[in-house]
Amino acid sequence: MKHINMTFGQFSWVLCALLLALPLLSHAEIYKWKDKDGTIRYTDTPPPSNIKQEAIGSKKIAKPTGKEQSAPVANGQSAPTKEATKDASKEPISKEDQAAKQRQRNAEVEKRNRQEKEAEANRKAENCKAAKANFETYKQGGRVYKMNEKGEREYMDDKDLQAGKAQAQNEIDENCS
Repeated sequence: MKHINMTFGQFSWVLCALLLALPLLSHAEIYKWKDKDGTIRYTDTPPPSNIKQEAIGSKKIAKPTGKEQSAPVANGQSAPTKEATKDASKEPISKEDQAAKQRQRNAEVEKRNRQEKEAEANRKAENCKAAKANFETYKQGGRVYKMNEKGEREYMDDKDLQAGKAQAQNEIDENCS
């Protein structure tokens, strides 16, 4: 084992570099917003969704919290109530809105199908890798064993090795295409 010897000067440079990099590890977003009284607030959680906000130190757009505002906004208006949003949803939906919703549903179905195909491809790749490893084990021969139900080793004879090799080859043909 190789020992690393550092002088005090080298150690101090490494320590300074680590201390300078430490602030980069924090990724907390700070939000600036005005409450109903006009007081500027700084928080690490986004304000209610109907209040104008500004994310400080971040280029991300802040997502609303989904919480209703407990007090009126600085300009005197309050947050829309659940009843008002229900009344708005009873209005007839235009054909463009229906088409947009249908496109969104289709996109979600396509995304789900694509994720399922990717998962299947990953599963096949893992099965292919395992089948190749099994084939190499059976090809090498020697003292190969399997564990029985009792947790004991059962060593394989030449007949079992040939059968295992053939099965591994079938798995390779099935999963590695």
